Amino acid sequence: MTETKRSTIQTVINACVISLTVFAGSVHANDEIAQKAQLDMQAKKITNAFATELKTTLMAAVAKGGLSAGVEVCQEQAPEIAKKYSSHGWQISRTSLKTRNSQNTPNIDEIAILQDFAKRLASGEPAKTVFYSNLNPQSGEYQFMKAIPTGQVCLACHGENISDDLKAKIRAHYPKDTATGFKLGELRGAFKVYFNASNVQ
Repeated sequence: MTETKRSTIQTVINACVISLTVFAGSVHANDEIAQKAQLDMQAKKITNAFATELKTTLMAAVAKGGLSAGVEVCQEQAPEIAKKYSSHGWQISRTSLKTRNSQNTPNIDEIAILQDFAKRLASGEPAKTVFYSNLNPQSGEYQFMKAIPTGQVCLACHGENISDDLKAKIRAHYPKDTATGFKLGELRGAFKVYFNASNVQ
């Protein structure tokens, strides 16, 4: 076999190896995209279920005992409802740039995401499309956040014109409260969901 033929064969082999490597990487990337899409779907399902139950519980309490009762529900029952939907490796909670419960204070990465959410809502993007998700393929850690806009019902306890009696009730339950002064449609906060397969029991 001549040196020229050897060189040609080696070039073809090298090209095949490169093609296979690229193909394998493409298949792996497609697997990750599919996995993330499934996680996004599950995270949205958990978020919607949690949000629906929390709102239903809150509205029932307000209808029965007024806004003060709503404050108590947020403090006592909201964490329990979150626990109900936090299982099999999933964890759900809420956060905000201005928190009522200091335990919901966002970390530095979440602050950046919330700030982006606020800009997107202010620009007119529909709240239902304002979300963020990320999957780390190495660690298997997944993060999802969905914006919570300030609705009309939120303003009584989080708006600019809160009654003195309600302010006192809020201070009694949340001494470090900063979650007031919101306007209709502004970012109130976000649901945040975390998942790690290693935590599945």
